[in-house]
Amino acid sequence: MYRTVVGVLFVGALVFMGGCAQAPQEAIDAANQALDTARTAEAADYAPEEWQMAQDAFNSAMTEVQAQNDKFALVRSYSEAAQLLEKATEAAKTAATEASSAREEVKARAEALLQEAEAALTAATAALETAPKGKGTEADLMAMKAEIETMTASLASARESFAAGKYLMAETSAQSVRDQAKAIAEDIAQAQTKKSAT
Repeated sequence: MYRTVVGVLFVGALVFMGGCAQAPQEAIDAANQALDTARTAEAADYAPEEWQMAQDAFNSAMTEVQAQNDKFALVRSYSEAAQLLEKATEAAKTAATEASSAREEVKARAEALLQEAEAALTAATAALETAPKGKGTEADLMAMKAEIETMTASLASARESFAAGKYLMAETSAQSVRDQAKAIAEDIAQAQTKKSAT
């Protein structure tokens, strides 16, 4: 009778301990959902540090889960994995929030840069029409004209990127066009100044 009771208690203890040592599936699901939300918010582009932190914590958690899964049931402990999953979830939520905010900021900057680029390109085109012409300038003027044509195409592409919600790409392209167009206008202005001085 005594052995039977002890045996039943031992088996019950095994079942209890085995039941407690289960992978934290709810925490895994919560972390995955938070990561999906951050991914949709383009956190990798707009909040890269928090996004990387979330991914690293999640990957470490899953490594720890697998390590515990490989152990004998009685010695498994998922507490460290649970902590890492919580960290991953919080980092992913922060990444999503920061990405949404940063995206709006980039959108505003890109919109302003598109206007600046268009104005600079218009000014460069007008300057080219009044650029000093003479011996040795034809090749330079042709090169500038080709650059302006390339910038015009780049600006059109930047507008398309903006319309598609690719604000980082639009911002980079618009800034490049603006700076190049300003450089051409300045070069022409310098050439005009030199010509006037002679």
